[in-house]
Amino acid sequence: MASGKSGNPSHKSLIVLIWVSFSAALLFVALRTIIRIRIPTTHHVTPLEDCFIFLGLAALLALCILETIQLPSLYYITSVLRGTIPITTAELIISQTERYLRYQFPIVILFWTVLWSIKAAFLALYWRLFRDLVWYRRAWTVLAIITFLAYGGCIATLSVSCGSDVRNFFAFYKCGASDNVRRSNFSVYFSTAVDVFTDLCIMAMPLRLLYNLRVSFSQKLGLACVFSLGFVMITFAIIRANQSLAQNEFVHLTLLLIWSTLAASISVLVGTLPAFKVLITARARASKSRSGNGEYRGVEKKQVSSAGKSARSAHSVALTPVHNDNARSVKTGASCTSQATESQEEILVRRETDRTR
Repeated sequence: MASGKSGNPSHKSLIVLIWVSFSAALLFVALRTIIRIRIPTTHHVTPLEDCFIFLGLAALLALCILETIQLPSLYYITSVLRGTIPITTAELIISQTERYLRYQFPIVILFWTVLWSIKAAFLALYWRLFRDLVWYRRAWTVLAIITFLAYGGCIATLSVSCGSDVRNFFAFYKCGASDNVRRSNFSVYFSTAVDVFTDLCIMAMPLRLLYNLRVSFSQKLGLACVFSLGFVMITFAIIRANQSLAQNEFVHLTLLLIWSTLAASISVLVGTLPAFKVLITARARASKSRSGNGEYRGVEKKQVSSAGKSARSAHSVALTPVHNDNARSVKTGASCTSQATESQEEILVRRETDRTR
């Protein structure tokens, strides 16, 4: 990434980072949508799960647009702080700072909206998986309420980070007092803590289900990877939080923008990945089904050939057993095809339901 004279990434480099990150997220959402349409195992997926993914993408788009509009002010402020641009008038630095703050408040809210939309998409996925499991449904309800309240808490702590009057957030140096810095840091600590906590809870919900599942190790490993995707978001959330904390009344604004953009984009990417697992599973099962059907067809041909020879030699052998065998072969092949359209998650829940009964 190109850098300016101060060692900071250049204005053009930050623009490229913002929109390349969004383009990657858009590409994965588009591929996920195609999978939803073309793969049979996803035809019955609740639309709510898709709606939250699209909501996260829309919030990410708004975030990138505001960051692009805010970027000239950010670049001016960081350049003044580093001494690479002289301060011509006090009015200019005040206007640029207030312009930056005017966009920073909605940018932070949009950042949280992206993250919580992906959490909601995972919760919608789990609601479908736990449709026949009463205990899991109750735990899901509690977690959904906690997640919703955590989102509201993030907005509340941000609103009072500069005092009881939210307008102080948009005014020049109205948020620079030591008390306001502590409140601002508390908002960062709180939002990061509830973000990490809810991600861990969402990942932990299916663990017992996965532990009791009687499938191959590779299938368990694949499911565990899907349920552990939240660790990626946790990593980026912690790195971003470190850049958001005011140390000696200063926040590295450029790194804050970079990690906010990356964390939001990565969260959308993570939200789309379970659909890609369904694609891989469907192809693997279809391949196994074709292999199984080939074996059945080979057995069927041998049976027909043997029956033909017996009929020509004895003229009295009944064809009914052969027809029955063929029917059983076709039925078994159809059963394999039916299983090929059933996702691993559905098998997981179905077997757990059978075991509890």
